[in-house]
Amino acid sequence: MSGFARIVGVVALACIVASARAQAAGPSDPFPEPEGLSPAVAFWTRVYLDSTTDGGFLHDARELAVVYELLRFDGERNSRRREAIVERAKDRWRAVLERLAAGEAPRDDAERALVRGFEAELGRAPVSRDFRAAKERIRFQLGQRDKFRQGVIVAGGYEAEMRAHFRERSMPEDLAYLPHVESSFNVHAYSKYGAAGIWQFMRGTGKRFMKVDYVVDERLDPVVATEAAARLLRENYAVLGNWPLALTAYNHGAAGMNRAVKKLGTSRIDVIVERYDAPSFGFASRNFYAQFLAARRILGSYETYLGPLQRDEPRVVDSVTLPFYADVADLERNLGVSRETIAELNPALRPPVFRSGKRIPKGYTLRLPAGTVVGDASTWIAAVPKQSQHARQHENRYYTVRRGDTLGGIAQRHGTSVAALAAENDVGARRTIYPGQVLQIPDRSGASAPVAKPGIEIVRTAEAATLPEPKPEPAPAPAPEPEPVVVAAIEPAAAAPVPAGAPGSEDFLRVEGDRVIVEAGETLGHFADWLQVTPQHLVRLNKLRPRRPIQVGQSLRLDFAKVTPDVFQQRRLEYHKGIEEDFFGSFRVANTLEHKLKPGETLWLLSHKKYAVPGWLIRRYNPDVDLGKLVPGVVLVIPIVEKVG
Repeated sequence: MSGFARIVGVVALACIVASARAQAAGPSDPFPEPEGLSPAVAFWTRVYLDSTTDGGFLHDARELAVVYELLRFDGERNSRRREAIVERAKDRWRAVLERLAAGEAPRDDAERALVRGFEAELGRAPVSRDFRAAKERIRFQLGQRDKFRQGVIVAGGYEAEMRAHFRERSMPEDLAYLPHVESSFNVHAYSKYGAAGIWQFMRGTGKRFMKVDYVVDERLDPVVATEAAARLLRENYAVLGNWPLALTAYNHGAAGMNRAVKKLGTSRIDVIVERYDAPSFGFASRNFYAQFLAARRILGSYETYLGPLQRDEPRVVDSVTLPFYADVADLERNLGVSRETIAELNPALRPPVFRSGKRIPKGYTLRLPAGTVVGDASTWIAAVPKQSQHARQHENRYYTVRRGDTLGGIAQRHGTSVAALAAENDVGARRTIYPGQVLQIPDRSGASAPVAKPGIEIVRTAEAATLPEPKPEPAPAPAPEPEPVVVAAIEPAAAAPVPAGAPGSEDFLRVEGDRVIVEAGETLGHFADWLQVTPQHLVRLNKLRPRRPIQVGQSLRLDFAKVTPDVFQQRRLEYHKGIEEDFFGSFRVANTLEHKLKPGETLWLLSHKKYAVPGWLIRRYNPDVDLGKLVPGVVLVIPIVEKVG
């Protein structure tokens, strides 16, 4: 089913290192390559060039010149079978390392190359403790050649404009290469933890620079997100003083890198990578700058490495800043532009605009095919009837699933059909729901009064060519035909059963008077935003310690002086609904398992380190466990997720 190709890793790496040194940049280069990082740069160059996502590298997580084996999956797409192939290979090499640690001589060329790799990295002959330590550091890295190549093609539609953004700010233009590291320039990229777009902005960071809500998510617009990334990178540079640190801070945070500088007393990236040992400074942060250097080298001469490519071309579009709220159905009807075209040219518009009746907001700069806007602004406005110029956003109805609910019961209570309710919420063929899930009630009514037309700005700019299909992340690919998301042991169309009288399962997203229970994924900043108050006001109101994060399960007092409870609840529900929609658009729950909590384990540890599943999803599968008061011995149901094709 799978083949293995043994490689002499250190020799191949040495060749790339030699080539890299020959291309070493001059002293004025804002992105220097210290000699100590050359093995890592060479390793990531191989990841981008030598293997597609149908294989990858078994390597030492710390000493990147040590590559044990190049694995081939031979077309196997099932993630669990891929993982089994990787684990068998790891076991074989652990046995080899144990033999070498026991004093045995290498048995073949691959094992001799392994020893030479350790010698090159350590600067001495490896001893028993080196081999035993290496047993715990065997890591698999998926190949990226196919994804990297596709990213180079797609980037052709955006690269000139992105480089111009950096040039206008007197920043290095090659910063435009960073999305190839972050997302392989996948404009649809979405991570398990909510990072989105080519720049992989988390929601909280993105909201500092862009509009991120249930209707518009500018993280998904490559041009707008590039402007935001430029601002963030410039902030990092102002704090840290050099571009290697500023780039690493894009992954690790400026405060984290500042701590590293202060602890080690140096701003040299190679010294920090080698010596900084903070638990949060893991594999991704340690290798981030080396990955950028590898990507930069390839992209600077991509045809040398990837062959001739037909890259996407920028295309001319008409841009119109809307002076009213617009329904996409009205634009289709009045302008003759399909919603598919509108969605393609406006990636920041989220699915509710095209599926659930949400309107394109007032003030949004809408991109349309070149030639759609003929003449001046008044001509364009004349094509939009008064009744299609709305003064406010359409308010959808939502329902939070509670214990014992069924789709049929919910549909009956809200005057809709089971089929319509299931389709509106992408529930799936088996129609499984669970406590805490936010369902949108189908409702296309709610037209509002037209507004007077202020002036409209019309511009024509170069924009991206046709967007590509979504591409998988660097993780084992799922089965070719994904199954619907189903919670184990839950009957179709019914909410997850829980013990009678168990507390907590009906508390999801409810407001009791002026108090709420904090849910997974919520921060004080979210509540302040929804209430239109400052976080400091909520700190004082709840007598909280400044700068101490609120906890899941914590009771929080609210202030409804500026918004009504209904408006607050609408905003909160849409936040959670948006997270669910984005997540299940890219991932599915393949299985579940039970985990008995051990001393020292936390929700964050289980979510980010052990199982790589978002905390809010763990909460959904454990509706009657107080995740804010976890103690050893508590058994949690853990959903196992995988990427959908």
